[in-house]
Amino acid sequence: MRYYSNPLKTVTTRALETNYTIKKTKPMNKNILLVICLGFFSFSSIAQVKLNNISAGASYWHRTYSEQNEKFFLISYDANEDFTQGGVMPHLGAELNLFQNLALDARVGYWTADYEAQGKFGELRLDEKIEQTIIPVSAGLVYRFPNLVREDLNLFVGAGMNRYFIQNKVSRTITGGTGTNEEDTFSGNSYGVNAKAGLEYYFTDALGLALETRYNAGYYNQTFQAVTTEEPVRERVSVRGLEVGLSLRYRFSGSSAEATANE
Repeated sequence: MRYYSNPLKTVTTRALETNYTIKKTKPMNKNILLVICLGFFSFSSIAQVKLNNISAGASYWHRTYSEQNEKFFLISYDANEDFTQGGVMPHLGAELNLFQNLALDARVGYWTADYEAQGKFGELRLDEKIEQTIIPVSAGLVYRFPNLVREDLNLFVGAGMNRYFIQNKVSRTITGGTGTNEEDTFSGNSYGVNAKAGLEYYFTDALGLALETRYNAGYYNQTFQAVTTEEPVRERVSVRGLEVGLSLRYRFSGSSAEATANE
């Protein structure tokens, strides 16, 4: 284990500690999105469960914090700052029909954010940065209320579980004095929950748009080594916040007719 030392605090490069395991890994492969989607479609074939639709879209996830945030581990942390972090998250999804208007849905997203800080100590300048990637993989139940005001205008509500695959790439640059530039990548995962509601409208037999709002909740553990303590201190970092987005949906042939027949 290697530590960052500075006059304010000592921050460990073991930046991510999950609830289960801690390990150093290579940067996350973006092909995980493709693998998860292919696995979902394979399951539908093996279980002979009807695939309702697939979707691709983007949402804005505005993360809020009930506990610590990522800036806590940087040198310019301000405890009085009301900090939030938002960003656009592309995502892919699919839905399997279970019974009448009840379905199982799954989604995978890709969210990134940067956290930066600078500090000066005489002629010495410190620049710290955490480049964070979160891949939220969710699965849960969704219930659809079809044909609300007109045909193919549907309301849906649902809830499910999240698994967050989190990567923190930590870098530190020292200028104006002696020292070393540090860079390392650490990955882990944690769990959470979500609740959602939305509207979908199919403007053709196959294609439609969905407006969805969901709330994500969860956390992960991160450690740092302060100069005033002998042992590393664990802090809980929130992974929660409201998300609003649009997606384009492709409905497979017969899905609309069967749902209407089962009402």
